[in-house]
Amino acid sequence: MKKRIKITAILLASAMILSGCNNQATSSVADSSTESSATQSSTESKDESSATESSEAETESKEESSATESSEAETESKEESSAPESSETEKPESAAPETESKEETSMNESVTEKPEGENPDADPIYSAMINRSLLDLGNLQRMKAFYEKLEKGEEVTVAFIGGSITEGMTAGAELCWAKLTYEALCEQYPNAKINYVNAGMSGTPSILGNIRAGRDVLCHKPDLTFVEFAVNDGFEQEYKDSYEALVRTLLEQDNSPAVALYFTVIKSGHTCEKHMSEIGRAYGLPMVSLNNVLSVEFDKGRMTWEDYSDDESHPNVWGHEMTKDLIMNMMNKAKAKIDEGGIGDIEAIPENWVNNSRFYGMKFFDDENPVEGFTMKDTGSFSGEKDTLQQFPNGWSAMIAPADSKAMTFSFKGKTLMMLFKCVKSQRGASLRVIVDGKETGEYSTQADDAWNNPVAVQVFSGDEGVHEVTIELVDKDGKLVTAEILGFGIC
Repeated sequence: MKKRIKITAILLASAMILSGCNNQATSSVADSSTESSATQSSTESKDESSATESSEAETESKEESSATESSEAETESKEESSAPESSETEKPESAAPETESKEETSMNESVTEKPEGENPDADPIYSAMINRSLLDLGNLQRMKAFYEKLEKGEEVTVAFIGGSITEGMTAGAELCWAKLTYEALCEQYPNAKINYVNAGMSGTPSILGNIRAGRDVLCHKPDLTFVEFAVNDGFEQEYKDSYEALVRTLLEQDNSPAVALYFTVIKSGHTCEKHMSEIGRAYGLPMVSLNNVLSVEFDKGRMTWEDYSDDESHPNVWGHEMTKDLIMNMMNKAKAKIDEGGIGDIEAIPENWVNNSRFYGMKFFDDENPVEGFTMKDTGSFSGEKDTLQQFPNGWSAMIAPADSKAMTFSFKGKTLMMLFKCVKSQRGASLRVIVDGKETGEYSTQADDAWNNPVAVQVFSGDEGVHEVTIELVDKDGKLVTAEILGFGIC
């Protein structure tokens, strides 16, 4: 099987190079940075830090520069590596069959003897892998409306939101599963205008996905959105609540868009497929499982992790190709079922939540994205003149001794406040003290040993609905110079 997989990869890649698509793609804010960051190795983007640190280089120590450079050599993002470590350790449950039929076994024995030039789709083992990935088709009325627009040659938008796997880490922006899926749809419907939005962002969980959904996805009014956060999330309740809030928000748009869920897995076995699929079933969504594919192939000895990935987390070029096949298998089966009729009306979004609604209706605020009910009163020692992170360029940064600093003050209307900041490896990364309505809610360090200048979101307040006054101070570190970058806020 391993040999066959290599052959399949070559043939599929060649087919993609030879095929074309006349449809034009549009991109989200997040997608504008995908090509530069996704074509790197599995290390996190050096460009993310170099642009934001250039003005600080003259004043910061060599120790900080060394720390930043070493962080770029790490092979995994904080979210992708730390989520499984900070959560319970368990082998993910899989709906994949533990055993295979004698027929499939005999097919496996003969498949490696087939000529290399044969159509890889004819490989019965590969076909079984693809078919095994489909968890559920769900209610297809929304997907039916999507296909009706395609068949009429109308304009549709397909969006993808997730972490670095969606962004295209390892394979690159042009060979990532999202772009390949878009191109496959273009080939099937050459007369339709299909817009492409890749809102994948390295190292980010659904907590951040929920906060930035309006800025990066909903503004494009997608007709179909794929959601991928199964390896970036953890098992804690805040991840479950954020994921469900994101799914419900995507579904509740005025154009009744379709939403599909893709569950990935990393080498350690970490995946949030179990609790995410519970949400998917409650909302009647199509779902695709990578673990259903890989777990059986590994158990049978036909594949190793290294066939799929060049690191601990990200699919290689062939892995992205296979993922496209998994997604298109779901899409094609959905279309076949739709053509059979009897789909029915769009099901009402469940009144009751599977989890908690505390993060529902989250809005993102920064220096360029105003939100009703948020009033910045004084940025204090935090300046908005210098770009912060590439994915969040419109935040506020400070480099000052805390004793000389002035606090940021603002008010917001709501019940929950999330703060986004850049997490750095440098020991000079400041801690931020948050005070809401005169009461300190906590101190939040912007420094971590495994940081790589990645965006982090933390909940800093939860309380009654109303107008709340907020103060953010730099915490003193023996009077030494510190740095901090606040990227924005999530409010609901």
